Amino acid sequence: MRTPKRLYAHERVIYQPELLTCPHCGDLLVMCNYLAWDKTVQMLDRVLSVASRPGCCRHATCAGSRMRLLSAEGQRIALPGSTYGYDVLVRLGWRRQEYRATYREIHAELAAQVRISVSHVGYLYQQVSLPLLACHERQHRDHLAQIATQQGGLIVALDGLAPQGGEPHIWFIRELSSGLTLRSGWLCQQDQPTFEAFLEPLKHLGLPIL
Repeated sequence: MRTPKRLYAHERVIYQPELLTCPHCGDLLVMCNYLAWDKTVQMLDRVLSVASRPGCCRHATCAGSRMRLLSAEGQRIALPGSTYGYDVLVRLGWRRQEYRATYREIHAELAAQVRISVSHVGYLYQQVSLPLLACHERQHRDHLAQIATQQGGLIVALDGLAPQGGEPHIWFIRELSSGLTLRSGWLCQQDQPTFEAFLEPLKHLGLPIL
């Protein structure tokens, strides 16, 4: 049996939450002494060793003490549990959906930048890219309700990524503490009315947003 070649990261990055204060009491957050996740991620232009250190409120009586806030920037690198960057998924999905490229054609394009097999291209499209666009995380509504109860509401992050220059961007709305994707989709415009319409379905969750 052939031994897989080891991936060597070009850079080590440990992300910390962008929020500096507790959403409940307003006091400064403290960093936890552990990493919420730690993994090597293949992107189109580099390999990263990334981790996220959560923050929490220092006051035990505050509702924020039960929150573990993660970095929105760190979450935009890759899906939870995935070692392929969002840019890889976007390129793969865009080539498949818009150009009807076969898995072998997509693999031939990606292989120069990412270590991946033809079968894994198919897996990522069928099991990751398509469910992501269909917002597969809707099945986690009970989990989101539990998070909202524990935290007093959800904290959401919005960001986008372009597959190639001049083409529509894929945008994501995530719940910050869990990394769950609440909504995703292709947007041709990036203006206030477009984002307001994109965020509108969150109201139907019936959960408070911090």
